[in-house]
Amino acid sequence: MEQIKADCMKQGGFKYVPFVLPREERPDRSSYDSMKAYRQKYGFGIFSRHVYPKDRLAGGVDAVVENPNNAIMMKLNSSQLAAYRKVESGCFRQAAKEVLGKEASSSTDAAEQLNAASARLEATEIDGDSELVSLAAGFADCLTVKGYKVSSTKPTDLARRGHDEILKESDKLGAKEFDNPKPGVHYGPNLSPAQARPYLEREIKAALEDLECGKEFYARYAPRQAAIDARVMNEYGPLMGL
Repeated sequence: MEQIKADCMKQGGFKYVPFVLPREERPDRSSYDSMKAYRQKYGFGIFSRHVYPKDRLAGGVDAVVENPNNAIMMKLNSSQLAAYRKVESGCFRQAAKEVLGKEASSSTDAAEQLNAASARLEATEIDGDSELVSLAAGFADCLTVKGYKVSSTKPTDLARRGHDEILKESDKLGAKEFDNPKPGVHYGPNLSPAQARPYLEREIKAALEDLECGKEFYARYAPRQAAIDARVMNEYGPLMGL
């Protein structure tokens, strides 16, 4: 796909470097023990990116591999960039259709298709699972007793509750660094490892309590979510260069 895209971009008058992201290191969530080992160091994986900036498993801020095409686009003026994006969209669509037989105009479009496919599968295979619904109720009760706010007991919402709450805290810190932050946009704060450490310690505590409350829940949820992730990544991942 990337080579086809590069050839197409050349025909459109633009330089493009074929680029595929290195395979992302993902935390092992296949068992209670593996989830506990991850959470003991990284929490939910939010503030760990600042404490361990070079650690890819932590999502380290310095561990991101830069796409060489970003530097090419940075050198274009506004009209050139608009033309570049128009040609790129057409080339992406051509490559996606030719290689994978799929309709997509960009990696963002592909990501939206992936998220939609995940949501459909989760609605039936996770939120529609009566045993998970029952386990979620006990999970929520335990969290409430420990003082955590639970706004939804739907299994998928409950599984993401802790991560999303910490992400909101991170976004709030990051938004303070901008004059006019936009609602709904994620703003990662600029924190040194020392500055981020207290936030991570609180995050780890919350993540471990979440895991203990949801021990039985996660035993059923984790393998089902992993299977869904694998299915959608196999189908849409190549569109996103993954």
